[in-house]
Amino acid sequence: MKTTVLFRMIVLVAMVFAGIANTTVKAQGNNFITNEEKVDDLVVSKVIYRLDGSLYRHMKYDFTYDDQKRMSSKEAFKWDASTEKWIPYFKIDYTYSSNEITLVYARWNDSHRAYDASVEKSVYELNDANMPVAYMNVSTPATNEATLLTASR
Repeated sequence: MKTTVLFRMIVLVAMVFAGIANTTVKAQGNNFITNEEKVDDLVVSKVIYRLDGSLYRHMKYDFTYDDQKRMSSKEAFKWDASTEKWIPYFKIDYTYSSNEITLVYARWNDSHRAYDASVEKSVYELNDANMPVAYMNVSTPATNEATLLTASR
């Protein structure tokens, strides 16, 4: 009788340790936590925190939408712990027409204090079902001359 109770206790302790070890492994694979701010069911801001014993600010995204609730811009910021400020990182502007979606990506240029570095433009042609069927990517270097990077149909 005592042997059975002792055996059950050992099995219970082993199961508890296995459960704790499994939880720890899952937590290590997910080191980021997200906080979203919504207005009318649209995400207008998202802050990504890095989990490393404590929570640390990592990235922030601000979103704007047009009157049809389509994303019109996405702006990304990186956290600067030394100044304790969000530093602009990149911005994507979205433009919609009847059969195309145009994305303009630009990195933040600190010396100009504007989004004018590494500018790239992507144009997606849409079919009648609003699915992309063709793609063109254009880079605009500092010389303002467009260079076709890729095109597919």
